[in-house]
Amino acid sequence: MKTCHVCGFACENDAEICALCGAELKTFEMYEQELKEAEERKAKEAAEEALIVKKPVLAASVDNVVAAEIYKDVLRDNGIVFTCDESDDAMQIVFGGGFNAQEIYVNESDLEIAQQLYENVVNAQMDFDDCEFDEFDEFEEFEEE
Repeated sequence: MKTCHVCGFACENDAEICALCGAELKTFEMYEQELKEAEERKAKEAAEEALIVKKPVLAASVDNVVAAEIYKDVLRDNGIVFTCDESDDAMQIVFGGGFNAQEIYVNESDLEIAQQLYENVVNAQMDFDDCEFDEFDEFEEFEEE
């Protein structure tokens, strides 16, 4: 016999509704499961909401495809949500042999740190471009004997 949680009436085991008061008969485990599912839905919705750029501002306009990918990786690593004009045709070659710049947007609240991270990426790229690779100049090919 199931006991109604509202009025205490003893109902049949297969009953879904209390014959006396009409309350839905659920076990404690059913209530726990519903609560758990509701909490999981809320958590999932909150996680999806966190991935939305609500007040987008331009963080950087990057014309180097490699630098743009590095910058986006740095933003991801720092937990900064971003969006960009990335699409199938985002990397178009334009007249003169250049590429279209990729505009990367972040939330207004993340702008300052995003711009600092961009400066770090640009400075690291310049340091890499400026270094000389003398050890590669001394590389000799081995001939087959």
